[in-house]
Amino acid sequence: MTGGSFIIPSDYIAGNNKNEVFTVHNLTEEQHLIAQAIREFMDREVLPNLVEIEKKNFALTRLLLAGLGDLGALGLEVPEEYGGLDLGAVASAITCEELARQASFAVSAMAHAGIGTLPIKLYGTEEQKKKYLPLLVSGKYIGAYCLTEDIAGSDANAVKTTAVLSEDKSHFVLNGQKKFVTNCNFADVYTVFAQASTHDGQKLGLTAFIVERVFKGISCGEEEHKMGIQGSSTAYLYLDNVKVPAENVLGELGGGFKMAVTVLNLGRFKLAAACLGGIREALKDSVSYAKERKQFGKPLSDFGAIRYKLAQMYASAYEVEVIVYRTAGHLEQSVRSVDAKDSKAVLRAIDEFVIECSLAKVLCSEALDFIVDENVQIHGGSGYCESLAERAYHDSRINRIFEGTNEINRMLAVGMLLRKSVKGSLPLIKIAKKLFDEVMSMPVGMASEPDTVAEKMRGYLDNAKKAVILLIGAAMQRFTDELPNKQVLLMKLSDCLINIYILDSVLESYPKDTDDRNEDVMRFIFFSRLLALDGLLRETVPMCVEGDMLRTSLMMLRRFTKFDSENLMELTDSIAEKVLARV
Repeated sequence: MTGGSFIIPSDYIAGNNKNEVFTVHNLTEEQHLIAQAIREFMDREVLPNLVEIEKKNFALTRLLLAGLGDLGALGLEVPEEYGGLDLGAVASAITCEELARQASFAVSAMAHAGIGTLPIKLYGTEEQKKKYLPLLVSGKYIGAYCLTEDIAGSDANAVKTTAVLSEDKSHFVLNGQKKFVTNCNFADVYTVFAQASTHDGQKLGLTAFIVERVFKGISCGEEEHKMGIQGSSTAYLYLDNVKVPAENVLGELGGGFKMAVTVLNLGRFKLAAACLGGIREALKDSVSYAKERKQFGKPLSDFGAIRYKLAQMYASAYEVEVIVYRTAGHLEQSVRSVDAKDSKAVLRAIDEFVIECSLAKVLCSEALDFIVDENVQIHGGSGYCESLAERAYHDSRINRIFEGTNEINRMLAVGMLLRKSVKGSLPLIKIAKKLFDEVMSMPVGMASEPDTVAEKMRGYLDNAKKAVILLIGAAMQRFTDELPNKQVLLMKLSDCLINIYILDSVLESYPKDTDDRNEDVMRFIFFSRLLALDGLLRETVPMCVEGDMLRTSLMMLRRFTKFDSENLMELTDSIAEKVLARV
C-alpha cells in the first residue's frame, strides 16, 4: 500500500494491487458503540454547558476532559499497557467527528489527546511513556504542544527558543516564548520545541522536551481574544530559565523537525474528521430551518435556489465523509501492518500517507467553510445574529489555519508526490513518458459505451488522472530543481490532486453505497469536479509549457478531458428531495 497511489490510472495498476477503500459501511459494531458513547456524552455533559465553556470556564473543561478519560476516549491510539485502548485511527476519527458538535471543547480535547499526547506515545522512552501516558489518557494531566513562535510557524526550523545543556549534562535550561499554545492556561505537560546546544555553544539542533507546569520559570500569558473557538485556551507560554531534566528530552537530540512534521500530519487527519462533524451539524441545521421557515406562503425548501444549495451542501458532505474514512482506513492499515513496538516502523507507516492527510485537511476545512457560510445564507438575517449558525461560521474559520495553513498543506502534498515520483516509489515519471509517446495515436474518448454508470465514471476518471500526470510531468521537465519555488503552480497542481482524490474516493466507495440517492450524488460530484478540473488544467498548462509545445499540450489535454456532461439542475433537485426526506 503506497500513499499517493490514488493518482495512478487503473490500466497502470498491475494485477489485483488496488486496495479496498474503507468507508463508514466498514465500521464495526464496536466502532458504532464508540460513536454512540461519545454522542451521548456530548448530549449529556457538554452541550448543556455550552455557555460556560464559551466563557472559558477551564475548571469545567478539565472535568469534562476527565469524563472523556473515563470513557477511554483520550487514549484511543495509546497502547493498553499505558492505559489506552489501542483502537486505531478509525476510532479516533469517529471520536473527533462527534466532539466537533461543540467546537471549543473539541479543540481542547483534540489538542490534548492528539498533539498533546501522541508525541510521547510515538517518540517517548519506555520510562517517559510509563510516567506520562497513563496520566494523560485518564485526563488527570492535560497536554499541550508548543511549536509556534512570533517568527516561527510552519517554518519549524526558525524556532528561537533555546535549550542549553548544563556542564554536568544533567539538565537543559530553556528560555523563550511560544505563541498560540492550545490548552496553555490549564495544561500540566507541554511538548516544547527549542534549539538545543551544549554549554559551550555547540549546536545540537531543534529538539523536543517534555516540560511540566510545575517546573520553576513556567508562566502563561493572557488569553487571546479570538474570532471563534472562544471557549478554548490560547495563550503565550513563557520559559524563563526553566530547568528541564536531561531525561525529559523527547526523541533524539536534533530530531525536532521530523517530529513536528509527523505529529502535525496526524493532527491534520484528526482535524479533517472534526470538520466532518461540523459539516453534519450545519447541514442538519440548514435542512431543519429550510423546512420550517416560510416565505411567500411556502417553506424555503420548496424554492429552487435553496434546494440547489442543500444539494451542493450534501454532495460536499458526502465527499468529506468518503475522504475522512478512506484516509483513516489507510492510516490504520498502514500502522497495523508493522510491529507496534518498532517506533521507527510505526513512524514510517504514518509518514506514508502525508499526501492524503494534507489533502484531507485542505478539502475538509474548505468544505466546512462553504457549508457553514451557506447555512448562514439560508438562515438569512437570523443566521447573521447570534445563533448556532453564526457560532459555527466563526468557529470554522480557524481550520484553514490550524495544523499548517492550507497553502502550506497544498505545497506539502504536491511536494511529497514529486519526491515519491523522483525516488520511483510512485511511477509518475514513467507513466508520463509512456503517455506522451502514445497520446498522439490514441482515439478520442472511450472506445465503447460502458455498461454501468460506475464503469463510465471510471473511464472519465482514468483519463483525468492521465491529464494530471502529463501536467505534473511537464512541470517537472520545465522547472526541474526550481519547481519547489513555484508556489502558485504547486498550489494549482495540488488542487488537481484534491479533485482526483475526491473522484477516486467517491468512485471506490460507491459499490458499498449504491442507493438511488447516492448514485445521483456520485454523478453530481463527478460532473461538477470534472468541469472544475478541466478549467483548472487549462489554467495550469500555460504555466508549464509555452510556444508550439503549448498548443500540442492543449490538444493532448482535450483528448483526456472529453466527457458527456449531465443536467446538474435536475440532479440537484433529485438530491435535494431525498436529503429533505432523510436529514
